[in-house]
Amino acid sequence: MDAFLLVLRVGLSLSVVLVLLWMAQKRLSKGGNQGEKSVVEIVGRRNVGPKASVVVVESGGQRFLLGVTDQSINLLHSSDAPPPPPEVDEAVDRAFHEVLKAAGEPSMRRDPAARRLRNTTPGTGPMHGTIFARSTWVQAGAAVRKGLNL
Repeated sequence: MDAFLLVLRVGLSLSVVLVLLWMAQKRLSKGGNQGEKSVVEIVGRRNVGPKASVVVVESGGQRFLLGVTDQSINLLHSSDAPPPPPEVDEAVDRAFHEVLKAAGEPSMRRDPAARRLRNTTPGTGPMHGTIFARSTWVQAGAAVRKGLNL
């Protein structure tokens, strides 16, 4: 009983320390700009060598292509940032969805012809070979029965 209590105390203490470390890491990783948008945003990065990369940075409506190495950072190209993509109009999106729904494929449960078109060969559906497929479980059962000589 004493050993169990000792293990329980050590486990509880360890979990409290881990939670405190996790909370400290989350707080420190946010930095000083809580809630503020960053002035410089990294759009993309591509490694071109073991210690060199090309970085696209956006700041103040400008985009900069930078060459970055261990020793230096060089400006390779600069241009205006592209405009943000247009917002999707909800009414147009909903109307488009209704048109697609009206012209869409027939219900798979009610229309056997649609099911035959979707699954032309048995056992090659979208779940074939996964743990969720019936054929996987049938095959596993056959292997177990064969191994047990049932």
